[in-house]
Amino acid sequence: MTSSEKECLLRLEEKLDQVQKSVEKNAKEISDLKATVNMGKGAVKALVFVGSIITVILGFFKYGD
Repeated sequence: MTSSEKECLLRLEEKLDQVQKSVEKNAKEISDLKATVNMGKGAVKALVFVGSIITVILGFFKYGD
């Protein structure tokens, strides 16, 4: 193996290491994003539930008379 081939392989190895680090970082960010989205879904469900209860209570008082 010539020295230029060795240099080329070293550069490729460095680039592969950089790509691997980027992929790991992206995987962590995707995981964090999923957690944030799930938290948002829970908040929306809770708001809809509370809003429904308030609507039922107000409707009961308005039409209950």
